[in-house]
Amino acid sequence: MKFKFALEPVLSHRERIEHERAAEHSRALEEQLRAERSRDELCTKRDHLRDRLVGEHASFDVETLRSTYLHLDYLDRAIVAAQQRCDACAVETERARARLVDAAKDRKVLETLKDRRREAFELEASLAEQRELDDQNARAFERAQPHEGHLP
Repeated sequence: MKFKFALEPVLSHRERIEHERAAEHSRALEEQLRAERSRDELCTKRDHLRDRLVGEHASFDVETLRSTYLHLDYLDRAIVAAQQRCDACAVETERARARLVDAAKDRKVLETLKDRRREAFELEASLAEQRELDDQNARAFERAQPHEGHLP
């Protein structure tokens, strides 16, 4: 006799949900990493422009200085906006991670139940097999024994 888990369709459904949640978490994490790269690029541009401004300040004309400072202001605002985007992405990534953990727990509960039921099934099958062997041995023993009342 073969073990059949009655809740296998539910377990399969929970596995699909877990895979979907893993994909959602992966997409959220990718988006967060893109946002962080974008923010880091803006920071690098700002830092290079500031270094250039400090190093070459005396050689810039008034219009170049004005446009450089305006661009630095723009980069600072863009960095603030990029950081807000990073923060929002981090929150979404954490939500997706929590949903993934919940889905994994739901699946694990059913897998544990399946394992326990399989163990119980195997134990019962082993006990039934042992009882059958014991019965066969008892019958063989009875046949091999001389019957009382019959003298050879």
